[in-house]
Amino acid sequence: MFDSKQMEWINQLSAEDLAILGAGFTTLGDFFDFLALIKAKQEPPKDKKNKSSR
Repeated sequence: MFDSKQMEWINQLSAEDLAILGAGFTTLGDFFDFLALIKAKQEPPKDKKNKSSR
């Protein structure tokens, strides 16, 4: 999965560094969830009448 150079870089990180990275990725994920909610509110509602009238 990782080559030796990548493993060397990862081994130089402390547990605190990895926790900070994890928190950053979590925050980034939450931000994109928020953007998706905003986008969903901006899109026009989907017409359900066409599907149910068949």
